[in-house]
Amino acid sequence: MQWDLIIAGGGPVGLATAIAARRRGLSAVVIERAPSLPEKACGEGLMPGAVAALAVLGISLDEGFELRGIRFVDEGDVASARFPERQGRALSRARLMQALDARARSVGVEIMSGHTLRDFRYDRRVLSAEISSAGGGIRSVAGRLLVAADGLRSPIRRRLGYELPPRGTPRYGMQRHYQRAPWSDWVEVYWHAQAEAYVTPLGSDGVGVAVLSHGRPRSHEEVLALFPALSTQLAHATALGRVRGAGPLEQRVKSVLGPGVALVGDAAGYLDALSGEGLALGFRSALALVERFATGELWLYPRDHSRLCRAYYAMTLLMLELARRPRLRRSAVRFLSTRPELFSDLLGIAADSIVTPSSKLGSALRWLAAEPDPPGGG
Repeated sequence: MQWDLIIAGGGPVGLATAIAARRRGLSAVVIERAPSLPEKACGEGLMPGAVAALAVLGISLDEGFELRGIRFVDEGDVASARFPERQGRALSRARLMQALDARARSVGVEIMSGHTLRDFRYDRRVLSAEISSAGGGIRSVAGRLLVAADGLRSPIRRRLGYELPPRGTPRYGMQRHYQRAPWSDWVEVYWHAQAEAYVTPLGSDGVGVAVLSHGRPRSHEEVLALFPALSTQLAHATALGRVRGAGPLEQRVKSVLGPGVALVGDAAGYLDALSGEGLALGFRSALALVERFATGELWLYPRDHSRLCRAYYAMTLLMLELARRPRLRRSAVRFLSTRPELFSDLLGIAADSIVTPSSKLGSALRWLAAEPDPPGGG
């Protein structure tokens, strides 16, 4: 059998790509190295754009914790902003993967868990891939397009020679769950000169805490100690499971499209988790990729990807600049604390729901988005 799409990587974006393909009448097989649903460090707060994209894919998130917006906490200063259009949703990585896996199987996606892509070649418009199973067996599959959804350290991207050196200081992320009743229905971002901490409510008795740091930290607990207010909230909480890490976060690419291969999700380039829009961007890029492939306009996918990246890249660059300048950041948080409507507009820009802002701030963000180019912009 020749598949329309061979998708390497069974994470959220890989499964979303496969579901989108089936919605357009295309055949899809997902090759996933893990023997079961893959796990990784994840902030677990689904921004409104991610919730909207999942709805398009036929996944309605009735479960999970409804998120009102984003709250910045910088020592004694607090700024809050509601999501401008629809609510976000807090959902553990495990539950999100279960929902995507169930949807993918229900629409006819074949999922080959416990298999690894070993080699691939493209000849005469046919992509041939060699895969191996955990038991050592090797088989070949053929398709029209290989989709690299294989994560931050994408082996396919490296094999293509599409990697570019990072521009900034390496940053790393770590995540852990805690058993404790949530104290807020906001995604809370705690700021420090050396790191940031994200807190996401995950239900009636659980919270997820993700930390992002400049340079590799020694431990999750060491970074948490930088945030006294957060440490107080977690003082009597029970840590669940092990700490999961990811990084370096910044990944730059030459292109998101090669002969017989398209890159999507983190494999297509990544800047930082600070803005929380990674999954939303990945899902929307997956939908764009499948649509271009289905209509015979795959050559336009890099342009689509660059457009989708622009707001994410601009807002993330702005937040990274604040992270590097504590005095400027504290002034910004104090300023936003008195102007929640403006803060809400910023969230809309980050989600690309405010396309052409007319304010001076919007002009500055458009300028910031123009240089340097977004990852995968070509």
